[in-house]
Amino acid sequence: MRASICPDGEAALCSTRLLKALAGPLLIALAAGCAPLPPAAPPETPPSGAFVYLVNHGWHVGIAVERQEVPPAIWPESAEFGDFRYLEVGWGDADYYPAARGTIGLALKAAFSSKGSVLHVAAFDAPPTEFFDRSKIIEVPLSRRGLEYLGHFIHAAYVRDASGRPVVLAPGLYGHGAFYRATGQYRLQDNSNNWTARALAVAGCPIDAAETITAGSVMDAARRFGRVIRGSAPWRDVTADSTERHACR
Repeated sequence: MRASICPDGEAALCSTRLLKALAGPLLIALAAGCAPLPPAAPPETPPSGAFVYLVNHGWHVGIAVERQEVPPAIWPESAEFGDFRYLEVGWGDADYYPAARGTIGLALKAAFSSKGSVLHVAAFDAPPTEFFDRSKIIEVPLSRRGLEYLGHFIHAAYVRDASGRPVVLAPGLYGHGAFYRATGQYRLQDNSNNWTARALAVAGCPIDAAETITAGSVMDAARRFGRVIRGSAPWRDVTADSTERHACR
């Protein structure tokens, strides 16, 4: 059983504070927009192997992967985007996530009385650093087995109709994509960032999904096993601040 992150006797107060932490940055971003971030300096040595990219959208973190890296037999739904190089996925509340403008009312409903979940899949061709040109991004190297486990995890998130097809609910927020009906119950302490962390843990990365309720906590944890390729000054490489580095299996 997962321990609560709220102390005994303070659940209501703690939940309110967590909700404000989640909803506030989104509403501010929608009202004011995001300032462009400077591109990261080129790495000293070219990266090799297979990677996924964690994209910080302010209120949640998406996972982008090069489509050809995950075999269609493992993630068959990815074949619907066969002409695009990258796919980004995210999971969330069925009302809040697709909304054109997030509100406190929708955030409260998602946190405490969600009626369903969705999977957002966006397809694009430009490198993630270009397509998400205002987002903090961390590059995470995965083993071939880790990528396969990640593909299985994403595949299992789709709800299917009687014919076995994924259920499309709405057009995507960006790129060429869509919202699909998804498995799982969204709530305040089991939200989109927890889902992203579970996906990384399934792929073999040393991350605790129970401790990653915010986008910032996911990115902070990922700095131990990934490489920051775009971020503001505090998001320097972990080797610069003596933090122990781990690797995904």
